[in-house]
Amino acid sequence: MKTTLSYLFIVLYTFVSCQEKSVINDLQFSNYSGHPKKVTEFITFSTQNTNKSISYFDKEGFLTKIEYYNATQSESPNERFIDQIITYNSKDKTKRYFETVNSKNKKVESNGYFEKISDSVYRRISNTVDHKMSLNKLLYFDKNNRLIKTGETGIFYGTPINNIIFYTYINGAEHEMLIEDVTNHKKSKLTSKNVKLDAKSNPVYIELTDGYGTVQQKIEREFEYY
Repeated sequence: MKTTLSYLFIVLYTFVSCQEKSVINDLQFSNYSGHPKKVTEFITFSTQNTNKSISYFDKEGFLTKIEYYNATQSESPNERFIDQIITYNSKDKTKRYFETVNSKNKKVESNGYFEKISDSVYRRISNTVDHKMSLNKLLYFDKNNRLIKTGETGIFYGTPINNIIFYTYINGAEHEMLIEDVTNHKKSKLTSKNVKLDAKSNPVYIELTDGYGTVQQKIEREFEYY
């Protein structure tokens, strides 16, 4: 009996270990290379509003924390201050929990988890504590672990969400996003233009243009590596 239990433990441990080794990490989700440990990102929209975030990765390529710097103060209108922090628990690689904390009052605003469904399908569930947001997102990957499709449904502060996005690549780099708003029967396209890469082939500058050639987003990134 003892021998049988030991055998079952070894089989189970081996299965779990293999599952975790086959889990796509967050660097692969973002199509990053060269093992960054910190990525600072600025997104400037066509309205000239800017979002700033800093993402931190462990040595295995999984997110540990994201800081969002979108708060402003009247005495420093041009400076961004941290307003939200998302922390990740990656102890179980196949199902990782996260929570979003308001940096000012330290209260948890939302939580959820990210789990592996199969080798090519992952799911992200997120909910706010006030129940005003509830989102279910499926992510689909090709044999090279590149994101090729997402489907997201749920409620975002009273607005029904049902979006599908298809991703295409050229020479391994993300080229185009085809976006379908199922709820409102609308389709749009964003294409990457004027892309600049660093020495590790990671994009440090991207312009996302719509179907009319208008720049909708400018993305700037700073990479710090292990």
